[in-house]
Amino acid sequence: MPSVGRSQWSSCSTEAFSPERGGREGATRLMIVVTDGESHDSEELPEALRECQERNVTRYAIAVLGHYIRRQKDPNAFIDEIKFIASDPDEKFFFNVTDEAALNDIVDALGDRIFSLEGTREYSSFELEMSQVGFSTHLLEDGILFGMVGAYDWDGAVLRESPNERLIPPQKAFESEFPLRMKNHAAYLGYTVSSIKLRGGRGLLVAGAPRFKHKGKVILFEMGGRTDTLRITQALTGEQIGGYFGSEVCPVDVDGDGVTDVLLVSAPMYLGAQNKETGRVYVYKVGQSLLSFNGTLESDPKPQDARFGFALLALPDLNQDGFNDVAVGAPLEDGHQGAVYLYHGQRNTLRPQYTQASINNNNNNNNNNTIGLLYVFRAVWPCSRSILS
Repeated sequence: MPSVGRSQWSSCSTEAFSPERGGREGATRLMIVVTDGESHDSEELPEALRECQERNVTRYAIAVLGHYIRRQKDPNAFIDEIKFIASDPDEKFFFNVTDEAALNDIVDALGDRIFSLEGTREYSSFELEMSQVGFSTHLLEDGILFGMVGAYDWDGAVLRESPNERLIPPQKAFESEFPLRMKNHAAYLGYTVSSIKLRGGRGLLVAGAPRFKHKGKVILFEMGGRTDTLRITQALTGEQIGGYFGSEVCPVDVDGDGVTDVLLVSAPMYLGAQNKETGRVYVYKVGQSLLSFNGTLESDPKPQDARFGFALLALPDLNQDGFNDVAVGAPLEDGHQGAVYLYHGQRNTLRPQYTQASINNNNNNNNNNTIGLLYVFRAVWPCSRSILS
């Protein structure tokens, strides 16, 4: 940076943390200064730093000494100025490196110190600092369910937010299905989230953890009015290592009576014949309180890397037989051109045989249109009838 004078610091400490730019009242304010030379307006630094202190801005300062070392110049004045910029004490908030490439050497140490400001004081493990809230979302009748795959050292979690409350269950709430002793496991709970409706009006929330024990897991659960009230009612587990079971789920109300009849769970990286990532979609019938396995959906039997089940979507009744339908994406099928499979409903379940497979036959190499139709499948819902009927 060419200058660290008052105007720049004022801009950072006021505008950068303002509500208009996404700043939250009470949030930790952090500034990282990386520079390879002295400022040209150092006389303004004391006033600029006073503004930062008044706004409680924590400052990490990194001095890059490459310019001084290459020209055999004395860096002491430069180092003193950068130490002055850094918060106290210097041993915690000041770094110096020999050259630009050496910045990589301090990334981990700097990251640990920054994350400690976010609330995890014993930062050998993370809690909510890396949550990635919103990795997946699902609209509820009274709010929104968010997936947080990065929470609790990437074991994952969920957040339920409504107009009147915000619930984030602690890690121990999931312990019955995600034992705390399994450290550094990275189950990715919350990779996908949804809900189902049982008869009698009772609802269950659904969350997928495709990396659990490398086979994947889906949990069905209820969340009460307190953050520590979470009850897991059932868990579904994958059958193959690396299959990514639970990366997508799709509840289906086949007969349109407001009650969920089927829950689809995909394992898009499931290895089929000849060790190809054919993918697989599991069908679970929804009973009074529990789900029961009811087979899988069929796709093109040809051995190929299709990733069948990468995207799932419940559709309205396309063939006008009184039952709602489902579309399944296979983005890598047919040499990465992609395909959409259509399955019709029948009496509280789905027909396992597909009735139509829409292949992306655009072979225009100039557009490089080989990424697969279903990588953008989540965006085709408004026009699904015209595409698939």
